[in-house]
Amino acid sequence: FEMVNVFTCANGNCVPYSQVCNLVDDCGDGTDEDGCNNHFVCNYKSLLKNSYIPLSSLCDGKYDCLDLSDETSCCQRDLINHVALKVSSWFIGTLSMVLNGIIPVRNLYTIKTVKTFSALTDKVLITLISIGDLLVGIYLFFIVSIDAYHGKNFCKKQIDWLVSSHCSVLGVVSTVGSQIS
Repeated sequence: FEMVNVFTCANGNCVPYSQVCNLVDDCGDGTDEDGCNNHFVCNYKSLLKNSYIPLSSLCDGKYDCLDLSDETSCCQRDLINHVALKVSSWFIGTLSMVLNGIIPVRNLYTIKTVKTFSALTDKVLITLISIGDLLVGIYLFFIVSIDAYHGKNFCKKQIDWLVSSHCSVLGVVSTVGSQIS
C-alpha cells in the first residue's frame, strides 16, 4: 500500500493531496487547510457552513461568513453613510426630544382646566402623539451618537452592536414610538 500521494492529518486520518487547500476540512481537524494561502478563515466553526472562503470573496460586499468577519475586517463604513442624513438626524432627533418633551409636561399641568370631554380627548391624544415622537427622537439621537462614536470603525463593531442590549432597547424604543405616534 503506497502512501506517497497522501497527506497525513494531525488526527491520524489521511486524505489525498488533491484535497489539501481545497477550502474543505477533509481531515476533520482542519490541518489539511492550515498554512494554505488561498483562503480566508471565518471566525466561527459551524457544521452548517464551511468556515473557509476563497480570497476572492474577501471584502467583496457580500457576507460569506455567518459571523460577517469576511467583510468587517476591511470595511470602512459608518453606521449612517451620508452627511446630509447625519445632520438631519442630529437636528430632527434633538428638536424632537426638546419640543416633544415640553408638550406632555405642559398638557399634564393644564389637563385640570379642561371643561369638555372632547377637549380632554384632544389633550390626551396630543400627549400620546408627542410621547411617541419623543421616543422616535430619542432613537434618532442615540443612533447618530453611536455613529459619531464608532465612525469608520462601525463595521468592525457591527456584529457586537447588533447583538447588544443597547441595540435591542433602541429597537423597542423605535417600535413603541412609531406605534404610539
